[in-house]
Amino acid sequence: MSVTARWSTSPGQAALGLLWLHGSPESLAVLLGPLPPVGGMRLGPLADVDQGVVMRIRPHAALLTPHGGPRIRQRLTGWLLERGVTFTETESWDAFSSDPLERRMLAALVRAASADAVPLLLEQPRRWRAHGPPTERDRCLRLRRLIDPPTVAIVGPPNAGKSSLLNALAGRQVAAASPVAGTTRDYVQVQVTLAGLASTVVDAPGLRSTDDPIETEAVANASACIRAADLRLSVAAPGQAFLPDWPDAVRVRTMADLPEADPAGTQLRVSAHTGSGLGELAQAVRQRLVPDADLRSDLPFDFDGPA
Repeated sequence: MSVTARWSTSPGQAALGLLWLHGSPESLAVLLGPLPPVGGMRLGPLADVDQGVVMRIRPHAALLTPHGGPRIRQRLTGWLLERGVTFTETESWDAFSSDPLERRMLAALVRAASADAVPLLLEQPRRWRAHGPPTERDRCLRLRRLIDPPTVAIVGPPNAGKSSLLNALAGRQVAAASPVAGTTRDYVQVQVTLAGLASTVVDAPGLRSTDDPIETEAVANASACIRAADLRLSVAAPGQAFLPDWPDAVRVRTMADLPEADPAGTQLRVSAHTGSGLGELAQAVRQRLVPDADLRSDLPFDFDGPA
């Protein structure tokens, strides 16, 4: 069977794997069953090993998206090798398309961090041909966040619940939460998916004046990270005020399970203890960074241009 394959994701633990197959439509159908039309996709079993999406990129090329765990990857690779498929490590996209625009799209596709990027990128060659190169720079920058995760910084005074909020968003303990001010001496960051948008969320030290030289340096380093972030979440607990330095931030009242009054200017209320408000916060972040209107647009976007 004259079919070649290449993994475009690393062999470590991942939520999603990307496996490319190249061969005649007849050979691909023997391996995958009925193929979707070119440009289409279907969800179904993958070699009796996993469930995933099969996308028909070209008549002779398909992209499989199994789960990204190492055991699934090992079993799927073994199943294909037993059937005569040849694996290659080449980085060239020439085998999958002779069109330079399609090759650029494929290269962007393997880097995409958010699942919403997949159908959007697959549409780009057609949209570029229909409409020409994109002209809306800001929309392109927003949509590119589906490929390269944006940074979301959690900022606020000491004891505002920043670390607890990060842990709640991550679904695990990644930052030390303590009632002692100054516990976080350096910023902590973790990859989190917020309403489908893969993001790097940063827990910055509580911003305050201090005589502690270590904490002073930590605050200075964190401030640079906060300034560079794509979005800031300004948090405050009951009895606190939101920091005035970031007027464009989303203002989030933490500890919403407590009965005290909200800080002035509160836009969203969350509780890391009960989980209330976390879904609404994730949606608000995604809408700020990649609005629905951008996803619904039929216009092309510059998916691999300069940031």
